[in-house]
Amino acid sequence: MYYTSSMVRTYQNRGGRIATAPRPKRDVKKPPTISRKKRGYEKESRGARALRWAVIFVLCCFVATVAFVAGGYMGLVNAVENLDEVSAIPSHPTYIYSKPVGETEGSTRVIGTIFQGENRKTAALEDIAPSLLDALVAKEDERFREHGGVDLWGITLALYRDIRAGEAVAGGSTITQQYVKNAYLSGDQSLQRKVKEAVIAVELERKHEKDEILGMYLNTMYFGSNSYGVEAAAETYFNKSADELTIGESATLIGLLWSPTVLGADRDEATNQRNLVLDRMRQAGYITRQDHMEALDESLPDPWPKAPMVESGLTGPPLTRDFAEFVREELVNRYGANTVLAGGLSVYTTLDLEAQVAAEETLYKPGGYLSDPENPDAALVSIEPETGNVTAMVGNREEESRFSLVAQARRQPGSSFKPFALIAALEQGIDPSTQFVSEKKSYVVKDAEGNPVTWEVENYEKQEHGPLSLEEALWLSDNSVFTDLVLNEGGRGLDNGPGAVVDVANRLGVSTELHPHPTIALGTQEVSPLDMATAYATIANEGRKVRPTAIEKVVQNEGQGNEEVLYTAPQEEGEQVIEPEVARKATEIMVGNVTQGIAWKASLGDRPVAGKTGTSENFFDAWFLGFTPQLVTGVWIGYAEGGATLDGLLAIGGQQFGPLAPPPVVWQTYMQKVLGDKPIEKFEGVRSSQTSAPTDETTTPAAAPDIAPPPDPAVQASPEIAPL
Repeated sequence: MYYTSSMVRTYQNRGGRIATAPRPKRDVKKPPTISRKKRGYEKESRGARALRWAVIFVLCCFVATVAFVAGGYMGLVNAVENLDEVSAIPSHPTYIYSKPVGETEGSTRVIGTIFQGENRKTAALEDIAPSLLDALVAKEDERFREHGGVDLWGITLALYRDIRAGEAVAGGSTITQQYVKNAYLSGDQSLQRKVKEAVIAVELERKHEKDEILGMYLNTMYFGSNSYGVEAAAETYFNKSADELTIGESATLIGLLWSPTVLGADRDEATNQRNLVLDRMRQAGYITRQDHMEALDESLPDPWPKAPMVESGLTGPPLTRDFAEFVREELVNRYGANTVLAGGLSVYTTLDLEAQVAAEETLYKPGGYLSDPENPDAALVSIEPETGNVTAMVGNREEESRFSLVAQARRQPGSSFKPFALIAALEQGIDPSTQFVSEKKSYVVKDAEGNPVTWEVENYEKQEHGPLSLEEALWLSDNSVFTDLVLNEGGRGLDNGPGAVVDVANRLGVSTELHPHPTIALGTQEVSPLDMATAYATIANEGRKVRPTAIEKVVQNEGQGNEEVLYTAPQEEGEQVIEPEVARKATEIMVGNVTQGIAWKASLGDRPVAGKTGTSENFFDAWFLGFTPQLVTGVWIGYAEGGATLDGLLAIGGQQFGPLAPPPVVWQTYMQKVLGDKPIEKFEGVRSSQTSAPTDETTTPAAAPDIAPPPDPAVQASPEIAPL
């Protein structure tokens, strides 16, 4: 990076270090021109075309914007002479509403209120570590020192990268524009708001030094864990002032800005983001190689600290706390913390209060399956496959927790991942009747270092079922058959099996980064309950991509005469990510899993149900993902802190007895309450399974006994069962 002499003096006066010595500008000779013929092609490259069109597009937008500003926004330039007058956002709380209760219009309920009064501490510019400023510039706006508030070249490069990638991968907003969005304007995406943002950003750059703008930005932002402003963040995470932060600690705080609520609760992901920021700082020349290596070696505090809750931020009934926090996170990402805290927003959501009450009653309320505080924790989420609307969400037993077991927790899904391998097989033309052999097997695979190792695969309690079709293997949740399928043993399996399963999972809606490991179909990689429910919703939606939607509409200043609709959920049909016939066939086989296989406890009588159970290694996690044509629901049971087994507590795997209900029973009880007297719908193009799965005493009883009701909280566990 090139430093002017004034930049060096300013930086050194503040105690900073320059990683590379200042050097005079010099002419750089252009490399010799290489003809297209020598390059091996005659036509213009894709990258050159993308860059040329990006430049043309940005120039056209710039000309149009200048004309727009000249025609109607000259008055705004005068208005920003006093920037305090620009902010028209009133200091009003944000209200979050449920869907209307019953069929009465206007019968929504307030399920959450977000208001000012949070844990915010700011720092003067001279009390902010220089490494924080460097980290911010390196991460968010590498040309910050060069532009005047709006970076047309940066916008061009961002558009170029987007065109090259075929999707939005880079942003063009400068740090100054981001600050303006958070501090002065609402978060809507209209051209009018964008022009205001640009004009105010340029005016801010005229009135303030660059470092002053960086300081204002850091004092405005939310860093997660109820910490607003850089001083509060430094105290929360590192128990020190903002001017005492090391390079690694500065990079950590800047990394948190990527997704403060998630990273503020996840130490490992926060470490990954910190490392990315350090890489950027090294590339930009802000730190030396030694600084870089030393900062990478720093360990983040363990346990990852959290700020105490204050009587502000988000309040609401405990019943809807998880969902309201999920909505708050989405609002902050979309509109910025200031607008959410004091912008007077009315947020209309997809939450069905009756379904939410049913979920809470089934899990945690007195008489619920997990009502005893010593019981394991659970997560339950429901999604309408046709709309993507999230209608119920319950996770945390602790009311004060902001960590969502539904959206943020990552756990091994076990065999509930096998339908993704089944879909990969159907896409490659493998018939569900294809025969495999269920038996204990050994495979030679490569470990993380690429060395060959022997991997033994067997079923629960070492069961061997002999010859099985792929369909029957799903009904019995057979590990050896699905491993054969993924590794293409005997030539009857998948081409590029691990990669094909990862591809299907990602297309269906699993957002977690997955690796094409041989164990992928056995669900050994961690995902969230929300991701799993989303993927099953896409299957239920006949292969059209479902995007979980919690917010239907956002209105600012509602009822005050100057209200503005900032957002309305699009009513567009999802992308067809798997073929309808593949989705229907997978659904048909999963219907058989409930009528003929080990998921029989999820049966809803005459109402068709498709689904799959899952149990992780060491019985740390138990799952059931199931759906009817109207509703998809995912249930996870385990311990929030992880690392504790459910073995002996739930009737999972081959066990028929346990003091607690397994996920299929929890799912069944909840769905009976929610669907009630609603019409029974059939899956389109799906026939009921007529064949019988191979019976096994430990997995599929000849006749399903009556499902016991939730235990009486006054009844103690059997003395034969080890205490929780």
